[in-house]
Amino acid sequence: MARKKFGTAIMLAALVFNTMTTSACAARTPQGATSGDEQSKKKGQPPTAPLPDAEKNLEANVSGEIKELAAGGYSSVKESFVVVARDAETYASLRGLNDQLPAFDANFFKSNAVVAAFLGQRRSGGYSVRITRAGAAGAANVLRISEQTPPKDAVVTMALTAAFRIVSVAVGDEQPLALELDATWQEAARPYKVDAGEFTRMGGFTGRPERSTLRGDLRIMRHARLATVFFALQGTGGAEGAHALEDVASGTVTPEGALTLARLDPGSFVPPPRHPLRARGSFADLHENKLSLTFEIMQAKVNDGYGGQGKLEATATAPPPKKRAVDGDDPM
Repeated sequence: MARKKFGTAIMLAALVFNTMTTSACAARTPQGATSGDEQSKKKGQPPTAPLPDAEKNLEANVSGEIKELAAGGYSSVKESFVVVARDAETYASLRGLNDQLPAFDANFFKSNAVVAAFLGQRRSGGYSVRITRAGAAGAANVLRISEQTPPKDAVVTMALTAAFRIVSVAVGDEQPLALELDATWQEAARPYKVDAGEFTRMGGFTGRPERSTLRGDLRIMRHARLATVFFALQGTGGAEGAHALEDVASGTVTPEGALTLARLDPGSFVPPPRHPLRARGSFADLHENKLSLTFEIMQAKVNDGYGGQGKLEATATAPPPKKRAVDGDDPM
């Protein structure tokens, strides 16, 4: 009798354990659903591979984090060129150069920028582009773009290549983004000198406009209907002393020479918190020897009421960079 009761107890315990196991499995897999691996097995396919890191949680970047969006050895851009997209409008133009890039809306660019570096044409394979953070820890808004060349004894394809790399980097909407470039990209930028200019800051507690005289330099890269402008501007004459604007911005150029930069950091010309500037202008002639720009704050902050606007005239101090592509047809 004792043996019979003992056996009954074992059977009940086994029944309870099986019920608990089944419930736990049901909690992990919704009722009526199967996991990806189980579906693959039913279809006779191997289990689905996890997404690459570059495709996961792009909008969850931490400050300074870099995520690769696209890279390769062949591109339609055959001259050295850099694009910095801080808004959906400019990014749409970049996607015209690489249709494999993911779609991002305006919210993405509130905490991220997209940087594309095109090396330009080379006579063999083995070349690549590297994009890393530059400087000490904490310099999250400074990127280093460098050319990686093949070792002397490397076996590479003897065909024309044009390496590129495109990444997203976490950077605040009110932060500038600085680039440190290897020689190949520095040589692709045409220098301009500011002949005349001014910037007027308005609002604040005093409500009085503060006007500064602009001086400094620009460097401009061109590819088809895109332009990237490197700003190094200083302002003098204001009540608070000297100001500076150092940023890089990409935008579009129409066939008539009209230039639009959708986003430009105002530097110390406008106190934080602040909105970026929008710049518009035009190249004065077919050879783009002269540039006129006007810029204004996109939207004044409500809490302090600061706004600003300015203008400048600049003249090229060197001819356009020479084309290096063997079969290049990239117009200036």
